[in-house]
Parts: sequence; structure tokens; C-alpha cells
Amino acid sequence: MKKALLVETGGPRLDAFLAKSLKGYTRSFLKDIIGRGLVTVNGKPRDPDELVAEGDRVIVELPQSEAEEGTDFESWVLFEDKRLLVISKPAGLLMHPLGTSWLTTPEAARSEPGVNLAGLLQIFRPAILKAGTPRCGIVHRLDRQTSGALVVAKDPETYDALVEGFKERRVDKTYRAVVRGVPPAASRVQAPIGRVPGNRRIVVTAIGKTAETSFKVLSKKKNAALVEAKPRTGRTHQIRAHLAYLG
Repeated sequence: MKKALLVETGGPRLDAFLAKSLKGYTRSFLKDIIGRGLVTVNGKPRDPDELVAEGDRVIVELPQSEAEEGTDFESWVLFEDKRLLVISKPAGLLMHPLGTSWLTTPEAARSEPGVNLAGLLQIFRPAILKAGTPRCGIVHRLDRQTSGALVVAKDPETYDALVEGFKERRVDKTYRAVVRGVPPAASRVQAPIGRVPGNRRIVVTAIGKTAETSFKVLSKKKNAALVEAKPRTGRTHQIRAHLAYLG
């Protein structure tokens, strides 16, 4: 994706000019693409700390994700109509870039070095972003290493309706997990979860937020089990924390 910029007021460093002109991109990312020769000033590469002058023409070649060539996105589609897209998210796929810059400049997601769903949706379903749909249509999330069905809104009205549905807990979510050890055949865990000082992991703690999950063992071996989990609340890493709590 190529962008042409005109310097209207001279004086700033090249990387500072880009940071001001291309909202949502980190300074480190911009320095990286300058160093890779993807930015030219009046047709010539420059260093990040070189100053630009009034009237300079800056061309930026934002790198495209390898996903355009290497991802069979259409094979992930489970259902699609004018308003909804449901995909089978593979394990290992990030939902979106870290940080919040992609929320104000969604195009930044396409320029990230790692493949992420927000960037893929812009490549394979560009109409979602063109319709002004917030968050590239992403209304809920699955952890990077979790696979499963993911609902995407294709327009702002559908996005708002789905977000409200998740918020009001009108959406039933079911997960399956292979666990070490065998929990009770059926159980309901009502235990607050959160981070405790000195520990980044989400765990059951009295100072956490209310969380509830129902579990059912579908099959078991000596030291492992296939478990069905139905979270009644939507806390981060809730299922993992409650399974650990069960032992």
C-alpha cells in the first residue's frame, strides 16, 4: 500500500514527520520501514533523523502482510450473508495487533509483521471497513492459541446489535478443551478471577471479578479428559483459570 505525502512545513525529522502524518503507526515501526528503504524523499531513501523541507515529496510503501499470498481465507468461512460473516479461526492467529493504534487507524493492522485477523479482514473483506464498521467488524475474541467459530459484523448496525447481545449475555458460547487430570463429571465454578500483585497470570482470587463457568466431562482417560466448558461471564482466560482452580 503506497502513500504520497507532501511536506507543507519544513524542519522536522523524517520519522517525526511520518509519525504526525500517518496516525496510528508506532515510531519504531516507521523507523523500521525507513531503514528498509520503503520511504523515499524526492525519490531517494533517507535516514530517520534527516530533516525534511517544505515542498519535499515523501513516498511511503507500507509493507503488505504475507497473508495476501499465504492465507486461504475463504476456506475458513462457515457462514456469510449481507450482515454477518462467521469464520473458523485457526489456532495461532492473533485477533488484532497489540496496542490500540489499529482502532484509530485500522490500516495499521495490515502493516504489522505478524498476521492478524483485523488485517486479514481488510484484505479479504474490504467492504467491512469501507462501511465504517468499528474494529474491522470484530465483536468478540478468541485467544491466539484457541480455534473456533468467530462472528464478524459487516456493517455498523449489525456490529452494535451483536455487541449488545454479547454484553447482555444473550449469546451462548461453548468451548472444548483437553485437560491434564480428570475434573468432576459435571461442575459449576463460581469464583472471582483476576491478576494478583507479582503475578501476571489470571487466577482465582478474592480481589478478582465475578466469573462463572459450567463444565462437563465428555470423555476421559487415566490422566486426561475432554471437557466442555460454557462460560456464563466473559472474563479474560476465565476457562483456564477455573480449570486450574478445579485442579
